[in-house]
Amino acid sequence: GELKVLEITGVEYDFSIEEIRVKRGDRVRIEFTSQEGLHDLVIDAFDVRTQRVSTGESDVVEFVADEAGTFEYYCSVNNHRQLGMVGTLIVE
Repeated sequence: GELKVLEITGVEYDFSIEEIRVKRGDRVRIEFTSQEGLHDLVIDAFDVRTQRVSTGESDVVEFVADEAGTFEYYCSVNNHRQLGMVGTLIVE
């Protein structure tokens, strides 16, 4: 697979990218930055979790998208997920 590099920022209750599409077998690198507030990015299906970062801070995670399907990613800080800080990862 290819290396897919995604720069995603988090603001209060929103991600800058709400849908990620990759191919099965791709290596996915997410460079996550908080533009506002304390956030993280979690994808349970691939056991991916960035560190919690504050405004201006970043963290990077990499994983192989080895399972096809549609998966949710979300911010696990407080009730951010319930407030709509979610996105969709589609592995084709």
